[in-house]
Amino acid sequence: MECPHCQQELPALPCATCGQKALTGAAFCHNCGHQLPAPEGEPPKLLTCASCGHESPPAANYCAQCGESLAEPDEEEAGEGFDPGKRTACSDGSCIGIIGPDGKCTECGKPYTGPAE
Repeated sequence: MECPHCQQELPALPCATCGQKALTGAAFCHNCGHQLPAPEGEPPKLLTCASCGHESPPAANYCAQCGESLAEPDEEEAGEGFDPGKRTACSDGSCIGIIGPDGKCTECGKPYTGPAE
């Protein structure tokens, strides 16, 4: 398999399920979706539960520790309950960002220090 940018040959491993060559380091086969083994010397990439911090294998749908869903929320689900009128503008009067859940501006990264003057 060649790199689409520089045309150099890329190392490949065959998928145990379909035999298609997959890029080294890929977690799943691009042809059949089968989970590929982690490269030698590299630990498997684990999912971290946002609720309790427990690590789970990539194929897990729910946390084994607390039962929280490990799936990324859909954009529609993530936007549920969002009220644009309750946004907090960045304290820097020249920035167009809003304050995110972490207390920092989504554009410039500065922490919220109060309303802009």
